Amino acid sequence: MKEQNNSKKPFYKSMWFWIGVVILIFIIATFGGQKGKKQQEGSGNGSDTTPSQLTVGYDDYNVKSSKTYNINYTNSDWEQAVVKVKKATVYKLDKPYKVEVSGDKKEQVTGFIKLDMSVKAINDITIYPTQATANYGNEQAEGMGSDTWDGDINKGAKKSGTVYFPVKDLKNPSSISSMRLKFSGNNQNHILDDHDYDITLHFN
Repeated sequence: MKEQNNSKKPFYKSMWFWIGVVILIFIIATFGGQKGKKQQEGSGNGSDTTPSQLTVGYDDYNVKSSKTYNINYTNSDWEQAVVKVKKATVYKLDKPYKVEVSGDKKEQVTGFIKLDMSVKAINDITIYPTQATANYGNEQAEGMGSDTWDGDINKGAKKSGTVYFPVKDLKNPSSISSMRLKFSGNNQNHILDDHDYDITLHFN
């Protein structure tokens, strides 16, 4: 009589074991890749990001999160210039900071709005968007920063740069839906030929 062989194969020699390993690797690779993609997309559309630094004027501020809006606004109401606002970025700071908002006056702010602007001169003009007054919600503030790219612009020339506005009470980068911007320009060759800009920008 033959003896019955009750010994079993080691589990790692089973075909089903290796099929299970392959399936597990596939699941980990698929879901891990999707998670990385979502995190990358979140950084791009302005949701909460890893803290970084923002420099306004000569001071640095730690940023908790930010959101960028494509504005693509063009104003040619005054025949002497074409003013454009390409985009706006709203920054939420990691904590409140004391900021010199006008003259020697310091106020506590929790965020900034940055506008990317350009001005093309049709004739010789003087214009100061960096000194604009802005309203958003129930707040009003003046432009600030060390990037004084505006001023005298000769006929045919185009200048571009950024303008920063402090926000005292910013809940998050999506809490501002619009802002009003006011500044002036004048024709260097005709002193009576000036223009007061009153621009409303919508953040979509």
